[in-house]
Amino acid sequence: MTQTLLEATNTARARVYANRTALRIAALTPAVLLIHGYHPFADDAGIYVAGIRKLLNPSLYRPDAAFVLANTRYSVFAYVLAEAVRITHLPLTIVLLAAHLASIYLFLLAAWNVAERVFAEEAERWLALVLSAACFTLPAAGTALVLMDPYVTPRSFSTPLGLFAVAAALNRRWMRAALFVVLMGLVHPLMAIYAAAFVILYALVDTHHTQAAILLGAGGVAAAGLITLTAHHASVSPAYFEAMHSRVRTFLYPAKWKWYEDFGLAVPLALFMLAAYRSEAESRIHKICLTCVLLGASSVLAAFLFVHSSGPYLLVRLQLLRSFHIIYLLGVVLMGGWLGKVLAYRRSTRWLAFALPAIAACGLFAAQRATYPFSAHIEWPGMQPRNSWAQAYDWIRGNTPADAVFAADPDLALLEGADMQGFRVTAERSLLADNKDQGVAAVMEPSLAEEWAAQRDAQAGLNRMSDAERESRLKPFGVTWLLLESKAATSFPCPYQNAIAKVCELP
Repeated sequence: MTQTLLEATNTARARVYANRTALRIAALTPAVLLIHGYHPFADDAGIYVAGIRKLLNPSLYRPDAAFVLANTRYSVFAYVLAEAVRITHLPLTIVLLAAHLASIYLFLLAAWNVAERVFAEEAERWLALVLSAACFTLPAAGTALVLMDPYVTPRSFSTPLGLFAVAAALNRRWMRAALFVVLMGLVHPLMAIYAAAFVILYALVDTHHTQAAILLGAGGVAAAGLITLTAHHASVSPAYFEAMHSRVRTFLYPAKWKWYEDFGLAVPLALFMLAAYRSEAESRIHKICLTCVLLGASSVLAAFLFVHSSGPYLLVRLQLLRSFHIIYLLGVVLMGGWLGKVLAYRRSTRWLAFALPAIAACGLFAAQRATYPFSAHIEWPGMQPRNSWAQAYDWIRGNTPADAVFAADPDLALLEGADMQGFRVTAERSLLADNKDQGVAAVMEPSLAEEWAAQRDAQAGLNRMSDAERESRLKPFGVTWLLLESKAATSFPCPYQNAIAKVCELP
């Protein structure tokens, strides 16, 4: 009787603790939104959300459907969001914001799950959680990834799933860890590969098969070398070769990284090695750190030895150094717990334990404002865009035919003031392939390289062309409208113009 009563009391306490934790994480979620911002149609979101729009309205983007739908072939993400819109009858913009808030909550909950299994004291766990929230948009070395994006993409959900897989592995619940990796693969297959690699290596280290883990890492490097030798003489079309050599995609080739991006690989590995050396051999911290070193070192070796701009390109497409995404995630959790352990229990240093996450949050807030300087920090659903290019896209959506086909500078997303705002997803109109589509042709669908190159070449120098050149180059591709810089010379009718852009009809 006493034993049963004690168990019931402990269960009730655990439930209260779990509910209190869930409420605190829910309270922290809007703070993450306010610090790191929200840009639902910018950068990669412009690609993924255009795919959702196409699934909801198949009549959209007919000429450029191959580029719009490329990302929907390998992930359930777009289908799930499209179905959510159909079921709820809510506007896509509302569903996207709800999905973003849900992804923030899941990310924080997953970080807490990892911290709960690593750190015994509540202060250590909460510092780990707070630092994870502060570092939400922290870049992962030179991989062109941040821990979590300030918009909704498949990574918004694959990242929490990866952390849940790690948390399950820490408890030796291997089937649950495998389930999370499988779910992750349905959302983002590429990122699931590296989460699976971490879980497998950790399982070997945790079960005292460290030598096998080392051999597995070495085997991965050897496999990369074998792939390189096998594919060395594979033929590559000139268009695909060009697609793989964008000046904005140097992150694909480690040899082209800046010195400080190389530091982003070396410094974390050095810190993990130091932490592994100083921690107890049977502790979870030691095993996590050792696993991160094995995964990171083998990825670095394989990437620097076998990933070259001259090809072959299969390993380039796998982006081996994306393994550092999960390494950074765990590094932030461990660093936060360390702050709680070393600083939070001393009155003289307690202020520093909370000042460091605050400094990180302020730094990343400033970085986000520098990344999107011409857009609102939080682009709420229904609000008028502050960005002048987005204002032009808004006008296009309401004032041009639904089957209009646009041409623009291929570097549209990178032009001054554009803030990487997506044309297709905002304007809901077709656009000839641009340099965002170059990434689709390079990494997702090499078969689109020829089409991308032809359409990109037709638009190259669009703002400097004569009207006769514009007609001769663009009409074969079915173009009916132009998006030009406001200073571009043309005699075509331009019913819309602002300080930076104008919309003109091809006669």
